[in-house]
Amino acid sequence: MLERAGIAVAGAGRGSAARRPALVAVDGARVGVVAIADHPAEYAARDGHLGIAHVDLRRELPGWLWETLADLRASCDAVIALAHWGPNMAPEPQPWQHRRAAELQAAGAQLVAGHSAHVFHGAAWGTNGPILTDLGDALDDYRVDTDLRNDLGVLAIWRPGNAPAELELVGLRLQFAFTDLAHGSDADWIAERLRHASAPLQIERVAEQRFRITP
Repeated sequence: MLERAGIAVAGAGRGSAARRPALVAVDGARVGVVAIADHPAEYAARDGHLGIAHVDLRRELPGWLWETLADLRASCDAVIALAHWGPNMAPEPQPWQHRRAAELQAAGAQLVAGHSAHVFHGAAWGTNGPILTDLGDALDDYRVDTDLRNDLGVLAIWRPGNAPAELELVGLRLQFAFTDLAHGSDADWIAERLRHASAPLQIERVAEQRFRITP
């Protein structure tokens, strides 16, 4: 249905089609997007059945993913790898997530962005560009943890090859079935969290809830 509506799809489909990247034209540039998920395994796409592009990311990147990213890097102006990975409510990335992020960039991705924890992590910078292991939620129906603040998330704005403003994060305030920009103490909490979690990157607060990230 999404494809019939002209919306590019990555990370889900019937059988091996779930592994297909999405190709998006943006201002005359060609952007390739790969989406994968390490859980739930029971939702993995199978022959003749709809599902997700499941990968056991705790182990290693499979050969098909290396090949897909290499092909995209050769044919696209920018390549993004999106990963649904890691445990819920984890305030920082697992060591294996750092390793897989480095491998995703080595394979051809320039931006690696993830989600799953329901709380956002900080930013890092790899050999090919930014790494955002978890952006938190954009819409939440979870009970709010007052310490982890899973009612706050970040939206990433990436401008490849446009340094120094190559990456900006916008703070979000989530309520049930409604998302708004973060303001006041919520925006301050996000600012402090980003500074702590993104060291040694430079975090410049360019607006109340908007942050410029530079390596």
